[in-house]
Amino acid sequence: MTGLARLAAALVGLFGLALGLWFFVKTPDAAAAFFVQPIGAAGEATLRADMSSFFLIGAAWAFYAAWRQRGAALLVPGALYAVAIAGRLLNLLVNGFFAGAVLPMIVEAMLIVLCVFGYKALKPSV
Repeated sequence: MTGLARLAAALVGLFGLALGLWFFVKTPDAAAAFFVQPIGAAGEATLRADMSSFFLIGAAWAFYAAWRQRGAALLVPGALYAVAIAGRLLNLLVNGFFAGAVLPMIVEAMLIVLCVFGYKALKPSV
């Protein structure tokens, strides 16, 4: 069970690392894939900083959880993705359904499940 939980944490980490680096290095491409458009250099800097930090910090804590077998570390990426999915649900309530609304929510829900599994299966302390 511990091996599966560590794998789950590592998968969460790899996802966050990939997206975090993508936003850091190829900000315009990543922004377009996320349906956001920066306004000038300041907007690009904001996306590079904020989106990269969201994913890279979540990845760092997920990798820490996998490496040190500390389930509590998965509360960080789990909380990040929980807030993200809550924002998407609120957006659906405010703006209604739109094409492309479901896939990111499925991905975030799967990441939350992986985090919860790892949290429960690994040692509780950080």
